[in-house]
Amino acid sequence: MSVMMKKILGVILFWILLAATFSVAGCARDAAPPLPPENLEEEGQGQEKESSPENKVVLYFLSEDTNMLAGEEREIDAGDKDFQVAVLEELIKGPQNPSLGATIPPDVKVLGITVEEKDTAVVDFSRELLTSHWGGSMGEIMTVYSVVNTLASLPGIEQVKFLVEGEEIETLTGHLDISEPVEPDWDLAQK
Repeated sequence: MSVMMKKILGVILFWILLAATFSVAGCARDAAPPLPPENLEEEGQGQEKESSPENKVVLYFLSEDTNMLAGEEREIDAGDKDFQVAVLEELIKGPQNPSLGATIPPDVKVLGITVEEKDTAVVDFSRELLTSHWGGSMGEIMTVYSVVNTLASLPGIEQVKFLVEGEEIETLTGHLDISEPVEPDWDLAQK
């Protein structure tokens, strides 16, 4: 085997090991409970958010600079809608900041949200969440955690269960197991 071939194989092996390391690290769960974003640290704020039709929330989008989630503050006017549905509809609309990217296909609809035991938000999406998704492991991770981190920043939600057209799903594009409720991963969000 030539020296050049050994160098090429070494570089390829390095990138494979690096990708595997990040894959495993991203799947690990912390033993400590996740910390909420800084803007929700005060206990009294949660009470105000539920009672007012207009609220400031943090929506998590893809930062095109860092390939991490970045928060964008939005004021949500739910009107007659369920507040959590209105929050996800804003997330689906995409970011206002041009350096951030959308994480959910724009034709996806939120069919409903219920909050069940253990502060689990069960979110029912339209089929387009699967059929219009652009795929890839990073794309799937960003979609899942933009939804989970956004909803978990609201009072009374600690994890999210995904449904499509009322049916449980195991994954969006084959890379991330979402058959069980998913907890937020604040390590994926820029500080």
